[in-house]
Amino acid sequence: MLITKEMISINADLKNKDEVILHSAELMNTAGKLHDKAAYIQGVYDREAEISTNLGDGIAMPHARCAAVKEPGLTFIRLKEEIPWEGGDQPIKLVFGIAAPETGGDIHLRILATLARKLIYDDFKQKLFAIESEEELLQLISEATGGLE
Repeated sequence: MLITKEMISINADLKNKDEVILHSAELMNTAGKLHDKAAYIQGVYDREAEISTNLGDGIAMPHARCAAVKEPGLTFIRLKEEIPWEGGDQPIKLVFGIAAPETGGDIHLRILATLARKLIYDDFKQKLFAIESEEELLQLISEATGGLE
């Protein structure tokens, strides 16, 4: 599974981008998606250094494709309070974390593209901001990503 209940964090009390990236990596690691959590975190920072993953509209999508990843994974974090995130004109409240293995072909691009296509719709974004439970989020993501597992 690309995303499971244990990879979802609703109303997370995180104060900055570093805490968010660490939390996302911990969710990935707990779900068994990583070989090396520290190397995955470094991969995310390396990617952020290229260009910010702040998509605007209060959403960020930090990600890494590296050897530290065992299998593709997606985390979802909705923050209790908005935080600043470089590269956008608005603070962040929702974060999708993506992990892809180095040998995983283009899975990370397919995940990014699929989510980006859904995130252009205000009703989809509003549902994400209002989500109440892990089950609700899993249903919404399953409908949005249809077949990316």
